[in-house]
Amino acid sequence: MTEFSWPPELRPSRQVFYLQPNTLRFVSPITRQTQVLRREGARWVAEMTFDPLNGRLAGILEGLLAALAGSVNTVRLRDFRREFRTGDPRSQGNVPTGPYSFSDATIFTDGTGLVVGSGSPSFAAGAVKGALSISTQGWWPNGVAVGAGDYIGIAGRLHMATAAVTASGTGTATIPIAPPLRAPAPVGEPLVLTNTTVPMRLVSDDESANPSRAGRFTAITARFEEAL
Repeated sequence: MTEFSWPPELRPSRQVFYLQPNTLRFVSPITRQTQVLRREGARWVAEMTFDPLNGRLAGILEGLLAALAGSVNTVRLRDFRREFRTGDPRSQGNVPTGPYSFSDATIFTDGTGLVVGSGSPSFAAGAVKGALSISTQGWWPNGVAVGAGDYIGIAGRLHMATAAVTASGTGTATIPIAPPLRAPAPVGEPLVLTNTTVPMRLVSDDESANPSRAGRFTAITARFEEAL
């Protein structure tokens, strides 16, 4: 199996992107009481529509779909609505310590300075497979770590913060996530917070269908599901 990167030139005109739970539901035929069981196997599902595409972009997309060979290979796909998180941007990765100066060598004289990121957020404690919350560190103290619906990449997999979380005064934050953690994560496991992606494969062998009018432009809608 080969994993491909998504071509940066391709952005859908419409998309569906959501987490599909895997539940078992039983309704009593007598009382209508309902029992629901959460099972493993929740997965991300996407449908991307590209309309219209010129000849060059249509070729790039059709070439990728051909390379995926139906459901054989995978591509790293993201939700184009939320490429950046809504939390405090000051937790933005490793930033060198100050002081900082301008190009003419002048510096701040009133004791102020540029805002500096607090580091790269990571796991503050190990987490087990199936965990629904993660203990993290490296956020800007007392700032919003993540907003509800923000995506978090963990060990190559995609998770969503299900509630907004504010970091503590020491830069730690416990974040509720969905789906449950795919695999155990050690202390120090980094979090991916920008352009988070998930490995997906085509749902069927017919996702390259392009019902377009003959002419200069092409329309394609392709469905994807997370490769578990």
